[in-house]
Formats: sequence, structure tokens, C-alpha cells
Amino acid sequence: MSSLIHTEAKGDFAQNNDKSLVSSAAFNNEFYTYTVGTNASFQKVGTFSLVSGAAAITCPAGRVLHLNGKKLFPDVNPMNTFVGVLAAKKFLVGVYDPISFLSGFVDPTSNTFAKFDQNLPNFFDLGTAGSGVVPSLGGDGVDVNVGGALNVTSRIAGQATLVAGVATVTVPGVTTSSLAFVSIVTFTPAAGGTVCHTAVCTANTVTIRALVVAGTANTADTSVVNYLVVN
Repeated sequence: MSSLIHTEAKGDFAQNNDKSLVSSAAFNNEFYTYTVGTNASFQKVGTFSLVSGAAAITCPAGRVLHLNGKKLFPDVNPMNTFVGVLAAKKFLVGVYDPISFLSGFVDPTSNTFAKFDQNLPNFFDLGTAGSGVVPSLGGDGVDVNVGGALNVTSRIAGQATLVAGVATVTVPGVTTSSLAFVSIVTFTPAAGGTVCHTAVCTANTVTIRALVVAGTANTADTSVVNYLVVN
């Protein structure tokens, strides 16, 4: 007996309608209603408008949107009048919001949305990424959202060599709210006995220090480190 096995690409939105998206920012200006009419030349024209009732409070960051199977394809579905951030023909997917009960179309490749894993126990509320649920994101855009707490707008990586236990790196756009991470490439603590390397962010600057104890620098450290700064 033969059996038919259905397979599909995990990241293919055109094939998947049992997946969800999670918003990394308010999406009220990226939530569209689509209508089709006929112009004076009896040609079909497609018009986009923003979903009625969509606002920042009803379309917040961290909202899980369920794909409903509807899709709009450029040059297949007429697209003539655009709105919001949608300025040209794009592949769009239909979604519904189980919290606000709004439905419409979104751009799945927008930085505002990322894929969301629905493989969670049934006692979790799949309408929101809050309440301790950490979404599993697909990395479709630069925005990353973890329970509504972190939005990544840029990432800067590089390498630095400590001189007398310190490396000062100029990184435009860095503020005291930025996050910096350090990893060792070549560990050269000399006789100072470095126990850790720290990174401190100030305006446009990341300062990396080798410490022997909290607050005490190892001025003999000449290690090479990689750094990652997240804004």
C-alpha cells in the first residue's frame, strides 16, 4: 500500500496557513483591508485601506496574529491604491487577531512581524506574547521582541585589543541604554589575574575593561576581544 506524504518548506508563507506571526511593534499602520472594484474602463482595481478599529492600543507589540489562509499575490490580485507603509505591490497574508477580533492583511516580510511558534501548552494565551511566554522568532526582520521587552533596531560587532587593560571603541549611536557583549579571542592577562572583561556603554562609546575584582582593573591585560553592541 502506498501513502501520500505532504511536505512543505517551513519558512514558506505561501504554503503555510497554520502558522502565526508576532508583532515587535504597534502594527496599526501595517494592517490592511483589501477591496476590489471596477474602474471606468471596466478594469478591476484593488484598493488597500487601514483596518477599521486598528489603533496602537488594539494593535500593540507582542500581539500574536494567526494566519487565516488568505493570500494576495502581486500581478494576480489587482493592487492599485496603497495606504500606510504599503507603497507598492507585495505578497500579503491574511491574519486575525484573537484579542481584538480584527482581521486583515499584513506583509509577512516586514520588520514589524516575525514567525511565532504555536507549539505551546494549551493553557497559554496564544493571543499575546506576554505573561511569561517567550516567542520563538524566525528572524524575518531586524526587530526582535522577547515578551514585549526588547526591540533591536541595530547591531554593531567588532574586535578590539586591550591596552593596559582597557579598550575604548567609538560606536556611533550607542547610548547608556545600549547592550554590549564581550567574548575572548586571545586571552592575555599577564600576571594580573583577570577574572572577567566588562563593557560599559556611554554616548557613542563602548569601554571594555579587564578586571581582577569588581572595580579593579588589570592594567597588564592585553587580550583581544570581540564585542557586540545592540541598540
